Amino acid sequence: MLSAEGRWEIGLSPYKEGIRLRMGLSGRPPSVMDFCLGINPGLLSPALLAALHVLAAVPEGAEAQEIDRQFPWAGTRPDLARHLNALLEMAGDSYRCS
Repeated sequence: MLSAEGRWEIGLSPYKEGIRLRMGLSGRPPSVMDFCLGINPGLLSPALLAALHVLAAVPEGAEAQEIDRQFPWAGTRPDLARHLNALLEMAGDSYRCS
């Protein structure tokens, strides 16, 4: 998916260990987010929707570091075991996995 003005791209990408939630400048490798969600298909929609919820308040012209600061893994690599629940909590109860 592209941001409103097409500057940013976010989506789910297959990978050898499962699916990744990735984000970066359009047409470029992910520079903001590369979050391995593993192989559980039940995590995909909640994680993507939660990330979009967080990003809704971020201006289109924001830099990668500014976007990264909005997420629970700010300054580090996203880790499924440590950061998924924090991401889902940021977006509210409707995004939680059961």
